[in-house]
Amino acid sequence: MRCQECDHQNTEGAWLCINCGAKLPRPEDQEQAAETSGQPAGSSAESDEPSRFAPQISENLRRLRDRTERERAQQRPTRASPGSSGSFLGIPIMVWGLVIFLFVAFVYAMSALQ
Repeated sequence: MRCQECDHQNTEGAWLCINCGAKLPRPEDQEQAAETSGQPAGSSAESDEPSRFAPQISENLRRLRDRTERERAQQRPTRASPGSSGSFLGIPIMVWGLVIFLFVAFVYAMSALQ
């Protein structure tokens, strides 16, 4: 089912366009409109307007998009100096401490075998 506002292809039976949020035409709505206006469903003077193809984003969708963009910007890691983030070469200091401890224990065990 194509959206009349942005010409996006939506799944059959959808009520709103997933791209722009516009209400999608329902078969029962088209039949009612045809009965009240006396015109067949699908033929109207509005269908030739160029503004029909411009995407119309509702205020709620715009707010949702803005909020999502702000949340994504907050989640992006920022580059900090190596000492301030508690890691070295992207590995936490605790892991480096464990690696050094194991290395020293290994060297001590090897020297005791000689």
